[in-house]
Amino acid sequence: MHTVATSHYRIRNHQPAKSLDLYEGRDPRDVPTYSFREVALSIGVPASTLRAWFVGQSNFDEVLSLPSDWSENQSLSFFNLIEANVVAELRREHGVAMKRVRTALDFLSDNIPVAHPLVEKELLVTPNQRVYIIHDERRIDISAGGQWPLDVVVRNLLRRVHRGQRGILTFFPRVTPPSRSVVREEDYAPIVVDPEVCFGRPLIAGTAIPSDVVADRYLGGDSISKMAEDYDLSEEQIEAALRFERLLEADAA
Repeated sequence: MHTVATSHYRIRNHQPAKSLDLYEGRDPRDVPTYSFREVALSIGVPASTLRAWFVGQSNFDEVLSLPSDWSENQSLSFFNLIEANVVAELRREHGVAMKRVRTALDFLSDNIPVAHPLVEKELLVTPNQRVYIIHDERRIDISAGGQWPLDVVVRNLLRRVHRGQRGILTFFPRVTPPSRSVVREEDYAPIVVDPEVCFGRPLIAGTAIPSDVVADRYLGGDSISKMAEDYDLSEEQIEAALRFERLLEADAA
């Protein structure tokens, strides 16, 4: 009786379903989602170094900005992840002094009035190794000033992201391939970060399976072959998730 009455009430008062806005109108790429550890895993730098870039430490001022509503467990956004990856590439792969990185970021801040120009604006690398940001239909050269490997960094970045009309949409973190693999590391992309899928958690590419779930099961005693069977994946895909989570060395796979 109660069920019928309730059903009748719902029919008479039926309203079109409203779409659920999980981000309250914000761009999900700009929502603090990741811990410092999670981003550190994705870009291959110590969490303490990453934290210093965003929060600063004694005798070192921050070079990147956190979202205004960040918390200790949800500190960094997808945009922050991409920005930190650029800084990591400049520092680690090309030995660019932090002073020069800071100068470049200040230049972008002064000339490109958006919060995340390296992420939100279109980047171009020309045949003569110049790097431009497209803003208001103008090309702004951000690679001026002598020997400046930003062109290489941008090329590497563009190989590891997927772009759409709104800019960078997904990111493929660097994961060391197993020793038996014939795929070059720069082309190896077994893990994907998509801010609109599973709240941006790193996933095994082509699936909705978070790498940290695989890690938890592995630490709990599940074998690689068992998880591969459960998820209908190859053992190599499971191994890649574990290497990303730093639970499996490349040569042990």
